[in-house]
Amino acid sequence: MALTVLMMKNLKYGIMAVAAIAVCLGPDQTGLSTALAQEAPVVKPVAKDAARLPAVRLVVKPRLEIVARLGAPVGQMAGQTYRQIQLATLLGLPGQRKNWRPQQRFTRRELLDLSLSALRRGQTAVPPVYLNRFPANLAGLRSAKLRKDLFIKTVLPLVLRANHEVRMERQRMLLLIARAGDTNGNTGGDDGLTLSELAFLDHLAVQYEVSGPDLAELQQRVDVIPASLALAQGAEESGWGSSRFARLGNAVFGQRTFRKGAGLVPLRREQGQRHEVKSFNSLYTSVRAYVWNLNTHFAYEKFRAKRAAFRDGGQPLDSYALTRTLERYSERGQKYIKTIQVIMRANRLHDFDDVELLPETGRRQPS
Repeated sequence: MALTVLMMKNLKYGIMAVAAIAVCLGPDQTGLSTALAQEAPVVKPVAKDAARLPAVRLVVKPRLEIVARLGAPVGQMAGQTYRQIQLATLLGLPGQRKNWRPQQRFTRRELLDLSLSALRRGQTAVPPVYLNRFPANLAGLRSAKLRKDLFIKTVLPLVLRANHEVRMERQRMLLLIARAGDTNGNTGGDDGLTLSELAFLDHLAVQYEVSGPDLAELQQRVDVIPASLALAQGAEESGWGSSRFARLGNAVFGQRTFRKGAGLVPLRREQGQRHEVKSFNSLYTSVRAYVWNLNTHFAYEKFRAKRAAFRDGGQPLDSYALTRTLERYSERGQKYIKTIQVIMRANRLHDFDDVELLPETGRRQPS
């Protein structure tokens, strides 16, 4: 409780730091947020002798409205003109471009020639090659084994990439929370976190749709999805990559949308229904949307709680056990869960839970 109160007191300064930089951007320079979880920006601490900044009114939905004034003495708030900005639109900072070029160039051929047998035995790793679409010949392959292997080779690198990004966010988050707790216990008030670090925590809260500084909920949401679970659900929802939704809309996980024109209309959609199967501009954005969906949607609270229980017990994530919490993923309920479990076991997808991407010095952003 003491840590939560302390973080509530200091997280607002993290919000201020991000907002202050946003004010420096022109109206056309502010990045637009998306439904996908993005890698949190690192905000440089504001120097104590920095020039005074104009007052800003932050509106953080669904949070309470926060009024922030940096560099102004108390009592000088009256009569100021405030700008309203959405904190969720602060996707990136000017000049913060990353080098996404890997140290070694991997090719599509290296990915397609990957030996899944060697990968299962731990004798190799996955090339960091991210295909935008499923190979054109996948749906036409007569051999079920070849079709499944090609699906795994296409989707597995994307799942590992998405999990790596979430894992980096989680590791930094846990480090900051632990550091703040230790410092709080030693000094009785100063949490020792910089404005940049506080801004990072608040960015995660917005990104993962955590209302208020609920650190316990944040820790439940910022976590990875086992590769075997993602592969099994993707295989079921996309027909191992051969469905119309997968081929035409890069829809790996059958996520629905009610925004007209944002997806593909199911051929057997009943009269009066309005849903579509959401389309994506690449397979990677589909994978990222799936990870974000499981980590944020209220329908998957039981999934996140079960995953957190494994973490608290110091146990590895059991994807087979986690499937039992996903009865709301499909209208088929328990029948859907049994199907996912059969796919996992019959195809030995657990073998891929501990595989890794081949090392790279920079990150090549999947497109």
